[in-house]
Amino acid sequence: MVSIVKDNDTLRCVFSGRIDTVAATEMDCEINRKVLTSAMPVVFDMKDVAYVSSAFLRICISAAKTLGSERFRIVHVNPAILKVFKISGFDKLMVIE
Repeated sequence: MVSIVKDNDTLRCVFSGRIDTVAATEMDCEINRKVLTSAMPVVFDMKDVAYVSSAFLRICISAAKTLGSERFRIVHVNPAILKVFKISGFDKLMVIE
């Protein structure tokens, strides 16, 4: 699940639970419509996420390519998911904290 909120001058997408292929597919349109067209910097907050599928990784790479590394970052990533991002090489393409 995702909740998209304006946080000062940033658009914050707060994710929770397991982001499997079905969940990522369901949220893809909303993220494309609200996030990728945003003039504000975008933060993906992963504090309450236990699992991500490759479908979610595609959403992240799309956001990074569209917004650029200066306007997109991922925060509060747990160690297991951070490992997935590093194995995929995403830590070299976007800011992951």
